[in-house]
Amino acid sequence: MALPSDFALLGIVCWIGYEVLLRRREFAAAGTWQADDRDRGSTRLLIVCFVATGVINTVFNSTATAQLPIPVRWFGIAVLAGGLALRAWGMRTLSQYYTRTLRTVDGQRLVQEGPYRLIRHPGYCGSLLVWIGYSLGLGSWAATLIVAALLTTAYLWRISTEERLLTAAFGPAYADYRERTKRLVPYVF
Repeated sequence: MALPSDFALLGIVCWIGYEVLLRRREFAAAGTWQADDRDRGSTRLLIVCFVATGVINTVFNSTATAQLPIPVRWFGIAVLAGGLALRAWGMRTLSQYYTRTLRTVDGQRLVQEGPYRLIRHPGYCGSLLVWIGYSLGLGSWAATLIVAALLTTAYLWRISTEERLLTAAFGPAYADYRERTKRLVPYVF
């Protein structure tokens, strides 16, 4: 196994560590996996996609087909690291308002600082970067393309669901925020 593969696995361990640490937070809403109807199954969908991503990478990287050049694999590790940083920054900025499932909490305000100045969903963007970088780091174009398509589709469902929730919770303030920011890529999308 090449060194980029080791770093890719370490990156996923870090990503999982973020989730484990959330369970230990003092804010009960952040740690629960219990979703209500507002979640529209998006939490379960993401969990299934994460498991599928692991299987896809195992299958495609256990064969000798289409191994990416080492510089491309290191680029994947850089993408993964950037995704971890962005996700951590978004989680830290949301602080007590960060939750695993879609919900609002009492007294919640609309966060518009940190990475939220430019994009509405930095945690999702960060996770996409992590998993795409992971697949690149492991070395398969096919796995990378499948993972990117699968998780982008799942996160777009999640985003549409979350934006319904936030529009209902914050009304015109969220509509104004949507006009000023992009979903995942600053100034683009």
